[in-house]
Amino acid sequence: MQPIDTSSANSAGTTENTGMQATSGPQGIGMAVAFDWGLATQFAVTPFLPTILGALGILKPTPSIQIPVVIVALIGAAILAFFGESVRSGRRWARIVQLVFNSLGFLGGVVSLVIGISSILHGHLWSLVTIVILAFISPIIAWRLSRPVTAQWFKTVTAAEARKRHSGAWPWLIFIWSFVGGVLVALSAILGSR
Repeated sequence: MQPIDTSSANSAGTTENTGMQATSGPQGIGMAVAFDWGLATQFAVTPFLPTILGALGILKPTPSIQIPVVIVALIGAAILAFFGESVRSGRRWARIVQLVFNSLGFLGGVVSLVIGISSILHGHLWSLVTIVILAFISPIIAWRLSRPVTAQWFKTVTAAEARKRHSGAWPWLIFIWSFVGGVLVALSAILGSR
């Protein structure tokens, strides 16, 4: 195991010990992929949840699942899953789109918080799931993806190198977070509107 270099070069060209660990890898990739795959999960499960919740007695029984809605939702889920995979694979365009998307998501979260504050104060807490993700998680993703080390990584990495870096247990752990988050957001949209 090699020691970690905690020194940094100052403007005079000499080094000084900062005591901080050097960050050499990209930042925010896991959060961004979890966000995208979570949104894909939300799209995929939303058409089925009212029927499932109706059968469990949590909601009033609903009409059967509508196939055209399922098809559109699954196409949307596939596009979002592909986009998350593009971020994981280090595609430069995906980072830029993710930055814009999460920046706009933050604005949407702030608007949702302002609009939904009275509902929250009256005990309708399901809307907090979406608000927390958009108003707090989205800007963190955008900030981390905007770091120079991350931008440089996206400029220089090949798709094979990026997938190798984000392989093994990594995609499975991200998938677990994505699945839980996506189902919670879908539930918050369905239960929060009732």
